[in-house]
Amino acid sequence: MTLTAWLAALLAATPVPTPGAADYPRPLAFPKEDRAAAARAFDAARRIARDDLFVDFAHRCILDARYKPRTQGEQYNGVVEPFAAFDELFSVGQMAVSAWALRTRDGIVLFDSLNNADEARTLIEPNLRAMGLDPRDVRYVILSHAHGDHYGGAAHFQQAYGARVIASAADWDEMESPRRLEVRGWGPPPRRDIAVADGESRVIGGVPIRFHVTPGHTRGTLSTIFPVHDRGRRHVVGFYGGSGLPWTPALRAAQVGSIQRWIGLTRAAGVDSQIGNHPLHYEALERLELLRYRRGGQTNPFVLGRDRYRRYMQVQEQCTRLWIARNGEPQPL
Repeated sequence: MTLTAWLAALLAATPVPTPGAADYPRPLAFPKEDRAAAARAFDAARRIARDDLFVDFAHRCILDARYKPRTQGEQYNGVVEPFAAFDELFSVGQMAVSAWALRTRDGIVLFDSLNNADEARTLIEPNLRAMGLDPRDVRYVILSHAHGDHYGGAAHFQQAYGARVIASAADWDEMESPRRLEVRGWGPPPRRDIAVADGESRVIGGVPIRFHVTPGHTRGTLSTIFPVHDRGRRHVVGFYGGSGLPWTPALRAAQVGSIQRWIGLTRAAGVDSQIGNHPLHYEALERLELLRYRRGGQTNPFVLGRDRYRRYMQVQEQCTRLWIARNGEPQPL
């Protein structure tokens, strides 16, 4: 008997244990659920979503809340082609987490920085070059919130190119805390730099960027509003810094208030366009394909319109209220 045949026979004779159905992941249960309050929030979210936002409703109210292994399977570390969502705004992130590059006349503003320095070097930098941008021109890195999949690559740009890093004061404190959330694969936080206040505006390379602190996903989640152009036509982006379901009662209640306030702020600012910080949360891949085959008179899929953007955020609010009801907590006003 040859060695190959012997190994094949050995492997065939060795039983490989397989998990039984009893070991399969189960939907998350809510033993403290206020069923009546949950039904009200669920119905409100579905009604607001209509058909055009059904995917967003299903993701936030159903799949991510009860069937986490499914969303984790879709939100994997993987390569995504860089692409121009607008004339000056480019997706340069990966499948699990987004990073955005805003080209200005004075350099690049990077929104979030992926998990670690390796991803910054081997994903963000080549993606920037593919879009005709030079990583050495990164002037600012704006961090949406204090989780390492967003700040993990920021130190690289800080150290390699002298980029300034912007976050809220509360999230700088979180990043510096010895009790900060740690996940394998996350890089260390950047050195403390610029802390922006709620409502502060900065003009960077001729582009006005307004910052708002919207606690919920973290205590200092930072959301931004800024103008972009699509084939020369002006639009206004609303980038809500963290819509993921919070894991403490205080943050859940805070998120409801933040979303309500954000809806008013974005309405006043004329926000009609949306980006996000996880591709799964805003159909980034689907929109990429729509852009790829976009024809002359078709609209940019990142331009939702003012009403649809408002309803998207209202769906997020009701799904947070559903999460609160499922945990048996009192509803915030």
